[in-house]
Amino acid sequence: MGRSSINYIEKNGLNQRNNITNPVIYGRFPKYVNKKSPVDKINKFLVFVLLGLVCLSVISYYFVSDGEKNMNKIGRDIVALSNENIELQNKLDKLHSFNKIDAIMQGKTTLDTAKRVIEIPFVNLGFIPKIQSQPVNYHWSIGY
Repeated sequence: MGRSSINYIEKNGLNQRNNITNPVIYGRFPKYVNKKSPVDKINKFLVFVLLGLVCLSVISYYFVSDGEKNMNKIGRDIVALSNENIELQNKLDKLHSFNKIDAIMQGKTTLDTAKRVIEIPFVNLGFIPKIQSQPVNYHWSIGY
């Protein structure tokens, strides 16, 4: 390459090419350098990791909120069934008591009258103290 064959771009913004006959440095210098620094590579990697973690957290939040919604629905169903069970138990107790009364009125229980009376002789247990028939009068004073 000769000295006169290297073209340079002026910095005046017109992008005109001028032939310089006496350059200080010889060689071909590309206009733009496409080398990426290691920091740029690390930043790009960390951006992808962060995006992955954000997507993972959004997905896990969806499943957690869905599970909580299902748990609340199951809890409401349990409360409703418990209240219904209490009402049914009260109705059953009421019917049970009516059945007992009906059975007593029909005479189907073991509460029958005695068929015969057994008499036993008098047994003397000894001295029995006599209980006073008149109560003792107490004179109470109000305020003392």
